[in-house]
Amino acid sequence: MNQQLYSHAGKPCRNFNILATEVLIDPVDGREKFVLSNYAMGETGSLILIDTITGQGENLPLPVGPGAWGLVNWHHEKLVVGTCVDHAYLHVLDLRTRQWAPVLISEGESYFWGMTLGSDGKVYGGTYPGCSLMQYDPQTHTLLNLGKVSDNVSNQYSRPVWGEAAGYILMNYGFDTNGMKAYRISDGQFIEFGSPGEQIKWVTGKLVCTEQENGNGLAYYDAAALQPVDGGAVTERDIPLLTLTLTGGQSVPIRHLGGNRAAGVKGQEYFIADLPPDSASYAEPMEVDLKRIPVEAPATAIFTLQSDGKELLWGASGFGQTVFSFNPSTGAYWNSPSVCNAGGEVYGLQFIDNRLFMSAYVGGDHVLYDPSRPWEQLHNVNPRTLRSVAPELIRPEGRSVLGPDGAFWTGWSAQYGVYGGGLSRVDPATLEVEIWYDPVPGQQVSGLAADEKYLYFTTNGGASGLPTRKVQSRFIVWEPGKGIVLESLFEEEQEAGNAIAALGGKVVCCAGDAIHIFDRRQGEFVAAVPVGQSCQWLVALDERTAGAFCGEEYWEIDMETGSGHQVIRTPGYVRASALHDGKLYFAAGSDLYVLNRTYLEG
Repeated sequence: MNQQLYSHAGKPCRNFNILATEVLIDPVDGREKFVLSNYAMGETGSLILIDTITGQGENLPLPVGPGAWGLVNWHHEKLVVGTCVDHAYLHVLDLRTRQWAPVLISEGESYFWGMTLGSDGKVYGGTYPGCSLMQYDPQTHTLLNLGKVSDNVSNQYSRPVWGEAAGYILMNYGFDTNGMKAYRISDGQFIEFGSPGEQIKWVTGKLVCTEQENGNGLAYYDAAALQPVDGGAVTERDIPLLTLTLTGGQSVPIRHLGGNRAAGVKGQEYFIADLPPDSASYAEPMEVDLKRIPVEAPATAIFTLQSDGKELLWGASGFGQTVFSFNPSTGAYWNSPSVCNAGGEVYGLQFIDNRLFMSAYVGGDHVLYDPSRPWEQLHNVNPRTLRSVAPELIRPEGRSVLGPDGAFWTGWSAQYGVYGGGLSRVDPATLEVEIWYDPVPGQQVSGLAADEKYLYFTTNGGASGLPTRKVQSRFIVWEPGKGIVLESLFEEEQEAGNAIAALGGKVVCCAGDAIHIFDRRQGEFVAAVPVGQSCQWLVALDERTAGAFCGEEYWEIDMETGSGHQVIRTPGYVRASALHDGKLYFAAGSDLYVLNRTYLEG
């Protein structure tokens, strides 16, 4: 019955998301290869080996998992891969045979945030949420948890890790309290060095460079003794070249190749460039020849959907900072390069005057793209990154809406290690950005909707880099030009989520395991529809009806009677939905579906 009510529309979202790189000499053919670790949200990740001379690519799917932050070249014999996001898998590829060893799992961990090769020949990695240091022994193919790096139980991250200092594994931790530690390989002890809040920036066999808390300058330590070194004695030759600045101003991490060359990745493209002979020239912006990664981009999970009001449905990838368009009539699709310089993903999409306004994590960015003009992101022309809300706000958790004043509004969560949130407004005529920080102190904006008169948003105790805090979630009515005009508290056990929609004087939002209906004319909630679980997406279908995706169920909510009923079981967990040309489209993972019924769009 379900299959008669909806149809599969396609897999239009396809992109690369390169989280780590390496360089090796391939034992199969003796050629230098630039290795990319690709994360495919909702699908299976892969390693991509690119011949640095011919540009030919080889794609090697991982045994399991969407992809990796951790990547280590073990003596040009093996590639060690640490993955995220559901489970911290560890994969080991034998380069000569191209065979994978049996999969190892870091129990209780979701992420390997990074990996490094220690001076003892073992591979080490940091984790989330355990803030642990893991040790992999390539000789025995065993994985060992060496313990939590930080004594603060609220610290969930140990990242990055460095093995360049002989005898030590160095690491940062955070984000409730930030710091750094050294693991002494000889006796297995974690030892403190430096000041509270200090964070490592880079490590060589000679020096450790750190940044003091609140950006109060750099400090240096001897890599052998971890004792302070006079910064005045550090020369330009001591500082490793880790990034290049491209024309347009973006700083891109690089890997050094033979013949004084470097390789790097910018979004969906990579480059190989000759380095200038004079090290003083490295700081100058560099023109590089960007090339598409030479294997087919995989399908990836759809994170956001939005109609352009014409013939195209638009969306954003679940990770990788790209957007796509899809023509339901023809099945044709297009996927963009990265929309801005920061990594992460686009949360909010809205078309205003035929231009696409976007909000993006992790840089707290507002981005404007005109589909009628040529793509020129490298020089910040089209798409164009507008004023950011970072560092105070970084994640557009509440998504974005077209406000009653015709502006582009976004609901935000605060920076890593901080509970809080905010709102931003982009004027589509002047592109001026306004920001309201912490309208509900200490709570992030979890969902945002608008009608012809007000903005409506919900809040909760979620945060980036911190455990969710138990707070009393709010429902806020906000009038542009005035601010908060009404505030309502949910019951303590009713945590508000992202799902919220408004139309026809009614607002529906999810808190706890019910969908709550707010009547604008009465200025209060008038009903709650129990759905038995949290709802992750709501869409207004007409002035009376809302569509609700709850777990793997699709409900329709009658906002007049305060009732609802389940319509179908969905083919997966739905993270995005949009009404387009009278049809309701929804995404489960990388698959796009359409309900086989027509709605009269409000």
